[in-house]
Amino acid sequence: MNSGPIAILFLIDYFHRTGGTEKHLAQLITGLSPQEFRATVVAFDLGENPLLDELRQRGIPIIHLPVGREYVPNALRQAWRLSRLVHRQRFDIVQTYHQKADTFGALIVWLAGVRHLISSKRDTGDLRKPLHRFLNRHLQHLFERFIMVAEGVRSAVVARDQLPPERVVTIYNGVDTERFRPPTVQERHAARARLGLESGDAVVGMVAGFRPEKNYEVFFAAAERVVATMPNLRVLAVGTGELLQTFRDRLASSPLGPRTIFAGEVTDVRPWLWAMDVGCLTPGSNEGFSNAVIEQMAVGLPMIVTAVGGNAEAVVDGETGRVIAPGDSAAAAAALTSLFADPARLQGMGRAARRRAEEHFSVHGMCAAHARLYAALAGRRAETTAP
Repeated sequence: MNSGPIAILFLIDYFHRTGGTEKHLAQLITGLSPQEFRATVVAFDLGENPLLDELRQRGIPIIHLPVGREYVPNALRQAWRLSRLVHRQRFDIVQTYHQKADTFGALIVWLAGVRHLISSKRDTGDLRKPLHRFLNRHLQHLFERFIMVAEGVRSAVVARDQLPPERVVTIYNGVDTERFRPPTVQERHAARARLGLESGDAVVGMVAGFRPEKNYEVFFAAAERVVATMPNLRVLAVGTGELLQTFRDRLASSPLGPRTIFAGEVTDVRPWLWAMDVGCLTPGSNEGFSNAVIEQMAVGLPMIVTAVGGNAEAVVDGETGRVIAPGDSAAAAAALTSLFADPARLQGMGRAARRRAEEHFSVHGMCAAHARLYAALAGRRAETTAP
């Protein structure tokens, strides 16, 4: 017999931007029924952003326990605070995100008495250090379940961390298909006019952080190949990061420079997506299951993606876009040229992308899958996921 909501602590290394993991966690917490689940968030590195504001407005406790290095006196103080919080709140389940939460945090809450631990693996782990891999292998016994965001992530992480397959479950990220929808004619016109785009422009965009693993080199190299024969090509690069200025400087002297708009970080990505004809994501490594990809699919964009992480599970090659080998800018250019050469095919792929997002990657489905897992671990039956 149920005895109140299942209490869940979401323990995350950092929550100071509107990145993929932060967006996923905010969606998940918002989508869980408050009658069935009581959520709390603890972050080791916290910064203000709109996602946190929304969670606070819903009454979700957001707690900052600042932990930098794990082997200094401050880490011991924060460990004591975390242990006290666990004793007071009597959490049924703790779900961890990222390396510090998977090791330092998981060990603390386990010692404090929590027995239902879940690790959420967000990418293939290519950037993890040898020490982290060692710790992951030797602390895996703390966790009852490991959630993977894609089968590609599952196969990579299970092999690298030597995880028992029976404790691994795949739950894809979800997209709000009501919020992310194809634009009306007026919305598309307004989105393009705001950016100074003309009706005949062919617009390709990429939404990703400017970090090495996202491999913007391939995206821009492909666009440079295409613009030589397609002078109406326009490029949108949406995101910020350590390499943003590097690419700004590099393209300044390139023929592609005057045709490229660097958006930086945006609070609402939808108008940028509504201005595009084709979306791209060209990582070379360490990909998970991209929120950006399924958001672009949901607004009706055909996608060109590299076969890294879960990209090939989101995009069906030849049906909702093209899947190419990592690092192959020539293949990306050929795919882009082919799509723009056949407007009817481009539009058909966009419609198919929208259907696939609705049918396979809805935020409701993602939250329902998590709710069933939580209920099973806590010996309950999940009823609904609507807030």
